[in-house]
Amino acid sequence: MDKLWGAGIAVLLVIIVFILMWRGWQRRVRRDASSLPPGLRADVEIGQVIGTWRGLYVSTSERANVLERIAAPGLAFRAQATLVLGESGVVFDLRGEHPTVIPLNRIDGLTTSHLTIDKVVERGGLTVVDWQLETREGFRPVSSFFRMSSADRDSFCETYAHLISTAKKETS
Repeated sequence: MDKLWGAGIAVLLVIIVFILMWRGWQRRVRRDASSLPPGLRADVEIGQVIGTWRGLYVSTSERANVLERIAAPGLAFRAQATLVLGESGVVFDLRGEHPTVIPLNRIDGLTTSHLTIDKVVERGGLTVVDWQLETREGFRPVSSFFRMSSADRDSFCETYAHLISTAKKETS
């Protein structure tokens, strides 16, 4: 009988923990729900497509706090991803989500990393797109992490750098 009480209490605690985790995630989703407009048309918003790369989208987090995941529509879950670089922006097209369009003027840069929330890989194994997420309160600096092959990562970074240098020459 004592074992039955102990097992019952353990099951009850596990259920309570799962309910609290679910409520925390729902609160985060509500907080970030208005951050991005859903369903933007990538072919209209980014101009001529310069290149397309495939990989695994890992997460988007606040730049100052990589443990603070952004749960905005189109960025909440890990998924297979296609990155589309156009003349005026980048599209994060995650399987099962609406595409997320980032205008080129909101991208702060590209780097590499070896860790983010719930993912640690070899040095330079994650491609990081630093950008400004528009919210009701203004702009929020965030970083999106992608796992790509080294050839795709190098090609994406080189193409982006060429695009930026060309854009700077045109505005000068």
